[in-house]
Amino acid sequence: MSTGDILDRTVRLYRRHFLHTIGIVAVPYLLIIPIGALVGSTLLVAGSPRALLNPGLIAVFVLMIVALIWLSFLSMGALARSVSERFLGGTPTIWTAYSPVLRRGFSLIWAYFLTLLAGGAVLGAGGGLFAAAVVVFQLQTTVGYVIAAVLGFGAIVVVAISVRIFIRSFLVTQVIVIEDVRGWAAFKRSWTLMRGNFWRAQLIFLFAVVVAIVLSLLLNIPGSVLERLIRGPVGIILSQVVSQLSQILLTPVAGIAFTLLYYDSRIRQEAFDLEMMAKNLGMSPGPSAPSQVSPSTRPTPPPSTAPTRPQSRPAGPPRASGAFKVCPQCGAQVLNIQPTCGKCGTHVPFGLPKR
Repeated sequence: MSTGDILDRTVRLYRRHFLHTIGIVAVPYLLIIPIGALVGSTLLVAGSPRALLNPGLIAVFVLMIVALIWLSFLSMGALARSVSERFLGGTPTIWTAYSPVLRRGFSLIWAYFLTLLAGGAVLGAGGGLFAAAVVVFQLQTTVGYVIAAVLGFGAIVVVAISVRIFIRSFLVTQVIVIEDVRGWAAFKRSWTLMRGNFWRAQLIFLFAVVVAIVLSLLLNIPGSVLERLIRGPVGIILSQVVSQLSQILLTPVAGIAFTLLYYDSRIRQEAFDLEMMAKNLGMSPGPSAPSQVSPSTRPTPPPSTAPTRPQSRPAGPPRASGAFKVCPQCGAQVLNIQPTCGKCGTHVPFGLPKR
């Protein structure tokens, strides 16, 4: 798929399965709206921001925020799982999208923390170089100008590297919930799958940002109007509902698009489509085709109901069909969805076996 194909399929999937998609991403917002309503009501009743310093209220906020972070990562994974099942021909429900992801919530948080740590460290180094360039530039000497220019150029390069790190981690969610790869290995797997997709990922991200801006403008303005027209807690709650509605509507765009990019990358790099085409058509590796014989010289077999025996062929390495394939190193069965053998770690290709 081209970038345009991915965006087109994203819009079509979103439109055709709108309620299902909204149901998946709306789960974390069941906490966001009460938090916003609680904060707004507390400030309105107390008339002072100091009311938020109440220890009991702080404890409630902390628990709700932790639960919100966990649910947010779960919803990202459930959306990726749902799109994945539809891509492979399934019909997921909200529960079947969430149930395999429930045990991976903390794995998602940990993987993104490692990504943030790696990218943040590089970004911090770029900021340090830029600050040093500013200090040296203040010397107002020829040598200082040269050193400042070198440091500034180095800062730009380092910041570009940090951006590259963040962009190449965009498929971490899909890797964790689809391939069940955890921690730093999930980041490295995302880095591999994003090879050659750097600019495509930026275009998809830009598309998601534009959609977010448009939806925010369309929905946040009515929310502000409602808050001004309806005073008190009711107005605050209505404003929060309208504000978060825009977030619910825009969140699936990037999730669907990057899940499609994940499969497109596997198709390009690992011939994943060949394996799935064989499975969908009911094909399985079998004996080689018999030699071609001219129709004029081919003898007519007598009518018989007994099945014909295929020609034998030399023994080869074991192969699996259907939902599994066989590791060429240790002979273990490997799910089609997984790129490597879980027993010995050998890369198992997704292409059809050679006839």
